[in-house]
Amino acid sequence: MKLKTLILFAVIFALFSFKSDKTKLNGTWKLISQELVRNGQSRIAILDQANGGQLKTWSDKYFMFVGKSVIGQQLINNYGGGTYDLSGHVYTEEVLYHNVPNFLGRKVQQYLEIKGDTLYQVYLFSPLDKDGNYDKNNCNIEKYVRVD
Repeated sequence: MKLKTLILFAVIFALFSFKSDKTKLNGTWKLISQELVRNGQSRIAILDQANGGQLKTWSDKYFMFVGKSVIGQQLINNYGGGTYDLSGHVYTEEVLYHNVPNFLGRKVQQYLEIKGDTLYQVYLFSPLDKDGNYDKNNCNIEKYVRVD
């Protein structure tokens, strides 16, 4: 009996040890804020039903997003998707679908970090350095919370 229990624990431990970092990303996340940082000056927009919102979903290989924003009296729809690669905090999207044709085919490198149920996705104006660092004085920071 003790041997069976020991084998069962060993199998469970082995299954959990093969879990990759990508599984932490899989699921649907709701964008709750956007921070625009220019020359060290920050401007934060909190998203709600009045000014828009966005959902972003990841699987093992693909991402997609859909959302809207309200600027003045104008409603702007935003959607797209494609493939991605995540290595540590270095996240790269290849845009295969987008409502703005100029974005199609682009590869966009970003910094991505997950802390509990909160995801931070940082869009950059210059590439990450070899250690995954970025210019914190000039970037866009999107903050998401997990919804599933």
